[in-house]
Amino acid sequence: MHRKKLVSVLLGSAAAAGLLLTPATAASAQVGTAKATAATTSAGAAIERDSVRCTKPRSKWANYSWGEGNTTVTIYFNNHCSHKVSVRIMFVRKGSVGDKAAKYRCMTVNAHTKGKKKFYAAVYKPYSVTRVKGC
Repeated sequence: MHRKKLVSVLLGSAAAAGLLLTPATAASAQVGTAKATAATTSAGAAIERDSVRCTKPRSKWANYSWGEGNTTVTIYFNNHCSHKVSVRIMFVRKGSVGDKAAKYRCMTVNAHTKGKKKFYAAVYKPYSVTRVKGC
């Protein structure tokens, strides 16, 4: 075989092998990216969620989610209950490991509403949502 033909055959087979391997790695890269975007915001912060069960109807929930920013935290809510829901949000100091230096904020959400509320929390991040009787 001539040298030019040998090079073209080798390059052709390498290209074919590359095409066979490319779809599998591209698909796995897309799956990994989809999972990462579902769990993070555009800024790269993780989204956390918490819920409170309704008293009426018992099968429904009031859902809360948040992602922390630099100096503020936006809490998103979706109340599926047929009544107002008051919750106490526990904020813990960022970077605290053993001691949970905490502060609390209260929020009341009307029945069947969804929206967001912004809190100033420079060195704190939301940790949990707990139902309270009223704010």
